Amino acid sequence: MKMFTYKRLFSGALIILVVGLCSSLLMAGQFLPRKWNTRKVNLSFNRYYDWKEVESALRKLEKAYPKFLKLRSIGKSYQGREIWYMTINNPGTGDEMDKCAMYMDANIHGNEVQGGEIGLYTIWYLMENYNYNDYIKKLVDEHVFYIFPSVNPDGRDLWLHKGGSARSGQVPMDNDNDGLYDEDGPDDLDGDGEVGAMFIKVKPGEGTHRMSDTGDRLVPIEKNIPGKPDEKGDYKYIGSEGIDNDGDGRYNEDGGGGYDPNRDWPSHWQPNYIQRGAGSYPFAWPESKHTRDFFYSHPNIAGVQAFHNTGGMILRPPGTQLRGELPRSDLAVMDEIGKKGERIIEGYRYIIIWKDLYTVWGGFCDFTQDMMGIYSFSNELWTSRSDLDRDGTTTDEEEEFFDKYIDMDNKAISLHEINHPQLGKVIIDRGRTKLSGRVPPTWLLEELCHRNMAFCLLHAYEMPLPVIKSVSAEKIGSGLYRVKVTLYNERLMPTMSSSAIQNKVQKPDVLSLEGRIKVLAAGFKQGLRSAAGIPRRFRMFFRGRGAADSDVTFIDQKDLKNLKLTNGIPGKSEVEYHFLVEGKGNISVKLDCAKGGKHKKSIVLK
Repeated sequence: MKMFTYKRLFSGALIILVVGLCSSLLMAGQFLPRKWNTRKVNLSFNRYYDWKEVESALRKLEKAYPKFLKLRSIGKSYQGREIWYMTINNPGTGDEMDKCAMYMDANIHGNEVQGGEIGLYTIWYLMENYNYNDYIKKLVDEHVFYIFPSVNPDGRDLWLHKGGSARSGQVPMDNDNDGLYDEDGPDDLDGDGEVGAMFIKVKPGEGTHRMSDTGDRLVPIEKNIPGKPDEKGDYKYIGSEGIDNDGDGRYNEDGGGGYDPNRDWPSHWQPNYIQRGAGSYPFAWPESKHTRDFFYSHPNIAGVQAFHNTGGMILRPPGTQLRGELPRSDLAVMDEIGKKGERIIEGYRYIIIWKDLYTVWGGFCDFTQDMMGIYSFSNELWTSRSDLDRDGTTTDEEEEFFDKYIDMDNKAISLHEINHPQLGKVIIDRGRTKLSGRVPPTWLLEELCHRNMAFCLLHAYEMPLPVIKSVSAEKIGSGLYRVKVTLYNERLMPTMSSSAIQNKVQKPDVLSLEGRIKVLAAGFKQGLRSAAGIPRRFRMFFRGRGAADSDVTFIDQKDLKNLKLTNGIPGKSEVEYHFLVEGKGNISVKLDCAKGGKHKKSIVLK
C-alpha cells in the first residue's frame, strides 16, 4: 500500500514537472516580440562583420526572402571588392521603379563601421517582421529600400583586420612626397589584430612618457603630478605599430590611401589646399563614381540616410555657410523628421553640418540634397560613454571607470614588450583599441542599430505617396466636357522638393489624359495651390468658354494632354486639376511621379 502511494506520488510529481517544463517553454516563446513569431535568419548584432561576413549575411537573407530581396553590386572597389547593396521591394504591390525609394549607406570612412551593422539589421528586421507588424508591412509594400552596408569595403576590412585610422579609401597616394605610394603603412607586429603605439626605453628626462602609478600603462609626462620623483619621462613615443619600410627614419607615415571619400562630391567641391582630403576633381575615386551612377539611374530615390561616427548627431545640410540655408519648405520637412529623430535616438542632437559641426566642401549629403533634390540626413553614431555623460563632456576618469567597471576591460590590451626587427625591445602600450571610443561596445550595438533604423523608417514613411483620388466629368456642351482630377499626397514630403525645383534637377511630375479627345485648356484650382506667376489671360480665356469655376488658374503649355506639374504635389495636400475636353468614350488619367510612382484611373465621357 505504501509502495502504491509512493508510485502515485512519483507519477504525480513527474506529471507536474513535465507540465511545468511545457509551461516554461511556452512562456519562453512569449519573450519574442508580441507580433514576431519566428526567426528565419539568425544574425547576431552584438559583433562587427568584415566584408566577407557581410556578404554571407546578405546572401542568407536573400535566400530566406527571395520574393522581397535582391542582392546586387554597383561595381568593384579599388582593391576589387564588390560594393554590395540590397534592394527590398514587394513585387506584388508594384514595380521597383514605380515606387519612391529610401537609400541608406554607411562606412564611407573605413573606420566608421557600425552603420554597416545598421544596414544588415534593417534588412533583417523588415523581413522578420513583415508578416507580424502592420507598420513594417505598410513600409515594405509602399516603398523600396536600397541598403548599402559599406561604400568603402577596402577601408572597412583594413580597419577591422589591422586597426589604425583606415579612414580613407585605398587608392594609392604619396602622402610623404617621396615619389612612392603607400610604401610605409602600419604593421600588426604582434599579430593581435590591433595597431598599437610603440615606445622605447630611454634615459630619464629624454622621454615623452612615463609609467603610470599603477604600472599598467604609459602616460604623457605633462600629466605627471608636480613634485613626484619620476616626473621626467623615461619612455619615448616612436609611432604607431610597424616598421620603417622605406628607411627614412619615420614609421607608418605613408599608409593606404590618404584622402577623404566624403570630399569627392560636386556640390561646393573645393581642391585639397582648401578642403583637406579632396581628390583632384569631383568623382575622382571609383567608389564615388559607382555611387553617382546608381543615383543617376534611380530617380525614384526620395530619401537619403548616410551613417558616420561619432558624437551622437543627426546632421542635415548644408555643409557650407556659402551655400545658404535650405528653402523654407524643405526646411519644414527636415525639421519635422529631425526633431522626431531626437526623440527616437536618445541623446542625439539634430543640427546643421557647417554651423554645429564643421564646414564640409564637396560632401555627399550636399550632393544628394542640391544636385538630386533628395531630403538627406547624416547620422554621427554613438555618443561616447553616454551613460556617464551628464553635462555634455566625458572626463578621462569617467572613461576609465566605464572601461573597467562597466565594459570590464573587454577592449583592453595589456602593456607588453615585443622584439622589433629594427629597434630591438619595444613596448606596445595597451592604449585605445579599434573598439574603443568611436564605436560602441558590442553589447550596446543592437540598441544603436534599432534606434537608428527606427529613425530611417520614419524618414521612409514620410516619403511622398501620391494617388489619383478621384476623376469626374461634367458635360457642358455638345461633345464638350469639364474633367476634374483630384490628386492627393498623404505624406509629409512633396513629390518635388524645393531644392529640386530651384536647381532644375528633377523631371517634373506629369498628369496625362489619353483617349479619343482633344484637350482645349487645363489648369488647377486656386486655394489648393499657389497661383503665383500664372498669366491672368489664361484664366480669362477659360472663363470665356463658360466651362469652369472662377477660381481655376490656367497653365500655358503646348501639350495639355500631358500636363507638367513643375511644382510637384505638396505634402499632406490635395490638388485639383480641371481640363476642358472635346471628344467622347473612354479616357485614361495617368499620374507619373519620379519620386511617387505611376497611378491610373479611367472614366467614360457619355
